[in-house]
Amino acid sequence: METKKCARIESIGPRKPGESGDPGSKLKRDVASEIARAVFEGNEAAIYRALCRALLNGNPRVFVALAERAYGKLKEPVELSVTAGLAERLAAVRKRKTRR
Repeated sequence: METKKCARIESIGPRKPGESGDPGSKLKRDVASEIARAVFEGNEAAIYRALCRALLNGNPRVFVALAERAYGKLKEPVELSVTAGLAERLAAVRKRKTRR
């Protein structure tokens, strides 16, 4: 039993970057991540314009994604109520935008 423990301890050493802790396993490749990075790295200006357009159209998912990315997720939920004045101003902005 002692020799078994010594052999196991010797095999636990520092690993090289990218080397798996389990020698029998295969390193996984995230293809979706690679594709997303390639798209984002080549089209920064177009992505910026598309996100701005989505924000101006009032897309809440885009707003949440950008806000969380920029400022982090909220630690506690916040409730907001839309007042009549705010709803009217948003409607006016949308009308002006459709005229253009």
